[in-house]
Amino acid sequence: MELPSFYRTFLRNILRHSPGVTAASALLFAYSSPIGAAPVYPPLQLKQDIASFLTKAYSTIEHERIDISVSNLDNRLRLETCASPPIFTTQDTTGYGGNISVKATCESGKKWSVHVPAQVNIYRPTPVAQGNIARGELITGAHITTQVMNISDIRQAFLATTSDIIGKQAKRNISRGEPFKSAALDAPTAIKRGEIIILEALAGSIKVSSAGTAMTDGRIGQTIRVRNNSSERIISGIVVRQGVVQTL
Repeated sequence: MELPSFYRTFLRNILRHSPGVTAASALLFAYSSPIGAAPVYPPLQLKQDIASFLTKAYSTIEHERIDISVSNLDNRLRLETCASPPIFTTQDTTGYGGNISVKATCESGKKWSVHVPAQVNIYRPTPVAQGNIARGELITGAHITTQVMNISDIRQAFLATTSDIIGKQAKRNISRGEPFKSAALDAPTAIKRGEIIILEALAGSIKVSSAGTAMTDGRIGQTIRVRNNSSERIISGIVVRQGVVQTL
């Protein structure tokens, strides 16, 4: 039996984008549609395609398990089947999933786009506090243990590796089992007010060192005011390491 050109095109699209669909079932669907109506991208198929896209998109993140749930679509939704596969983009502010939105866009034929809510939960081993940590404490390896957590539930930026945590100073109290959030940690104080420090001045490849006095406390990477002990001038510099300030 020779199919009309409309149905031949529709059948090719269904079989290309839906490997599990047989020719017979696709043909039945085609002939059950109103004559002259454009082939429809089934909502269930769109949901499955979004789930597959999310699985691949988040597989690059270190994980022990990923749970993905895509919201059900209204069965009354009528989106024409794309001549080419739809384009999917995630709207994820943290990069770690959680409650997100996926934009599905068809850029061929009759163009359309829809936003579909989804939930992505990523479970991975995460450094957490071994016990309660008091504000001002310097973090050592003894303060850290690891447990599998749903990192999609952590609402603030956090440090995912032990090496990034050790040596930091707690800016506030950290509770046992709590992940190490960036906002709760700071670089340790490397220079104390009134301390005699080394001033380093760079001129091309030449480094000139002199003695100075810190006017304020300073952490690595912070700009502080210091007094040059030779000239008595007050200048600004960046704390580069313990007891050393590089002049600006």
